Amino acid sequence: MRLLPAWPRLKSGRWGLVTMAGLVACASLGASEGKSVWSGVYTDQQAAAGEKIYYDRCALCHGDDLGGVEKAPALVGIAFLDSWHGKTLRKLFERIETMPPDEPKVVAGEEVSNVLAFLLRSSAIPSGATRLPTDKLLLAEITIERAKP
Repeated sequence: MRLLPAWPRLKSGRWGLVTMAGLVACASLGASEGKSVWSGVYTDQQAAAGEKIYYDRCALCHGDDLGGVEKAPALVGIAFLDSWHGKTLRKLFERIETMPPDEPKVVAGEEVSNVLAFLLRSSAIPSGATRLPTDKLLLAEITIERAKP
């Protein structure tokens, strides 16, 4: 009986280890991924509350149809989703906190989350059973996507 040299077995063993390590790394990345806005990240109640806040404090600049006025950008539809695609709800939350430019933080905390919910609903992104958080670390885990994945 002839024995094979040790190196072919080690070589195939290394490739097995490399393959296994690659699979583990991919699984870990998948497990740490956040979620999309399309996974029902806000409630209908939040969107309704956000709508009231929007028309009280935001519509003057962004328009009654959320389509934008002069320098204020659209907050609905393809233009809105394209400009925020790939970014997190944390970034949008923080942007809303800077509004209006002459009086930042007029909308803060839970009100910002409610306005976010209204903006998502206005762009036909479905609601869910879970309230949109105000915690920025949690919002950083939710990605804005222009279309349902």
